[in-house]
Amino acid sequence: MASITDMVQEHNRAWNLHDAEKVASFYTKDCVQENAASGEVVQGRETLKASTEASFAANPDIKAEMKNVFVSGSWSASELVLSGTNTGRGLTGGPPTGKSFSVRVCRIAEYEGDLIKRTTIYFDMATMLRQLGLMPPAPG
Repeated sequence: MASITDMVQEHNRAWNLHDAEKVASFYTKDCVQENAASGEVVQGRETLKASTEASFAANPDIKAEMKNVFVSGSWSASELVLSGTNTGRGLTGGPPTGKSFSVRVCRIAEYEGDLIKRTTIYFDMATMLRQLGLMPPAPG
């Protein structure tokens, strides 16, 4: 059994290779992934795989730069910088803009044995929308 830290890093490598099948292989069949910024809740490995494929299609150069990983028992917290170019409907649900984004992300995961049982992803959707031109600049 690999350490949770190793699994988090390998999961991130699969994400950056845009390998949705490999990304999904890190999850239990009945996993739950919640995106706190968008409100999207994905249930089940196959649905998660389809959602991941949609993210890759909408943002063909998307990548997650791992900054830190913290592990406690069967939980991990990852600090990442997610960046890419929006060319299709994806994370925001808005129209494609062709503009780039870069947002800080926190990903909390609960493990069941060697697999992820539940994940919650947090990031500032307003910042992403502003960068993509889908929301006016912040006042001030």
